[in-house]
Amino acid sequence: MSVQKPVLTPPNGGATATSSGGSSIEIKVESSQSGGEYGVVLWTVRAGEEPPLHTHSLEDELVYVVQGQLIAQVGDARVEVGPGAFAALPRGVPHTIEVVGDQATLLASFVPGGLERFLVPQNGEQPDPAAFGLTFP
Repeated sequence: MSVQKPVLTPPNGGATATSSGGSSIEIKVESSQSGGEYGVVLWTVRAGEEPPLHTHSLEDELVYVVQGQLIAQVGDARVEVGPGAFAALPRGVPHTIEVVGDQATLLASFVPGGLERFLVPQNGEQPDPAAFGLTFP
């Protein structure tokens, strides 16, 4: 099932999680709004709060760099990227980012959806990464 009704999320209009260091993740499309087909988040990540190298087993990840400079690591490759860069990361491929400067903003989609609720948990939950198919090699 795909989107049946338009989804319009205004700035700062989605459920948001903010770290103590100032990084934030806002849900732009929750998988329940797409029949589970995808979820989308806007992620502002501060230097020092990047995710560790990780692998998804349940979804593919699509990432667009909105602002800032990053070093993207995909498998063994490391590439510096900036605004306008795009990555399509299939499940099973280890990846991470390193912020160059203070912060970067990314628009990330997960296909199928669901991972957005690991990133922005409901009701103060502390979700188990393994339940979301995440491994940290």
